[in-house]
Amino acid sequence: MSTSNDDAAPPVSRAHVFIVTGANRGLGRSIVRLIAERAGSSGESRHVILVGRDRRGLEAVGAEAESSHTRTYVVAGIELGDVAGETTGRIMDKLDSVLQTLTADKVFLTLVQNAGTISDLSKTVDQYTEDEVAGYTAVNFVSFAALTARFLSYAKGAGPRVERIAVANISSLLAIVPFANWGLYAAVKAARDQLLKVVAAENAADPRVRTLNYAPGPLDNDMQAEVRASIGDGEQRKAYSDMHTQKKLVNTDVTAGILCKLLDDWTFESGAHIDVYDIMGQPPAA
Repeated sequence: MSTSNDDAAPPVSRAHVFIVTGANRGLGRSIVRLIAERAGSSGESRHVILVGRDRRGLEAVGAEAESSHTRTYVVAGIELGDVAGETTGRIMDKLDSVLQTLTADKVFLTLVQNAGTISDLSKTVDQYTEDEVAGYTAVNFVSFAALTARFLSYAKGAGPRVERIAVANISSLLAIVPFANWGLYAAVKAARDQLLKVVAAENAADPRVRTLNYAPGPLDNDMQAEVRASIGDGEQRKAYSDMHTQKKLVNTDVTAGILCKLLDDWTFESGAHIDVYDIMGQPPAA
C-alpha cells in the first residue's frame, strides 16, 4: 500500500545555541564567523550569544554573523575578574531567554570558553606575588569553572528536546608541555583541561554531554604580538618572531573552522585534548 505525501511525517527541526566568550576580537570573532558560515549546510537554525567586555565590538561581530540561518545576541560588560555569580548569572539568563523562544523539535547547546588573558611573560615562577597569582587564577580559572558548572547544570535540566550538550575549552600546547616564563598561563590551561576531563568522566553514561579541549596553535593575532614583545626567554622570542616573519602562525579563521567542524561532526572523544596540528599537520621546516 502506498502512502500519500500528505501522510508523511513532517521534517524534524533543529536549533543550535552557542555561547562564545571573548567574542569581540581575535579567535573569538573568528569562531562566531565560522559558526555562522557553517549554518547554511548544517540543517539547523543557529543562535549565537556573544559574551565579552566591549558592547560596540560585540555588536559589530554579531552584525557580521547575522543571516537567514543565524541570529546573534550580546551580553556585554562582562569582566572575568568580577564576582563569578554575577557574570555567570547574566549569561545564563540570556541562554534561558533564547531557549524559551525556540520552537525546534531538537536543540543542541554549546559553550565555547575562549576568553582569557596571558600572564606576565617576563617573569619566572619565583618572581610571582601572591596578589598576582590570586588575580590571574580568578580571571582565567574561577570564571571558567563557574560558567562551566552553571551551563552544565542548566543544560542537563532543560528538557528532553536538548540532545547535545558541549563545552569546548580553548586550550594550548602549554597545558601539556612546559615552557619557561609561562608558569601561570600553563598551569591554568592545564587546570581547565583537567576540569573538562573530569566532566567527561562524570557524564560518561550521558550520551548528550561531551567536552573538548582544543589547542588552536600559535595564532596570528594581537595576543601573539604581545608574546613576542614581552616573553623573557630569548629562544622562544626568536622562535615566535621567526614564525611571524615566515608566516607560519596559524590564521584564526582556519583554526576556528577546524574547531567548528569538530563540534558539528560530533565524533571527538569526550574530554579529549586536540591540537590544531593533529588535524592540519605541522608546518614545513624553514
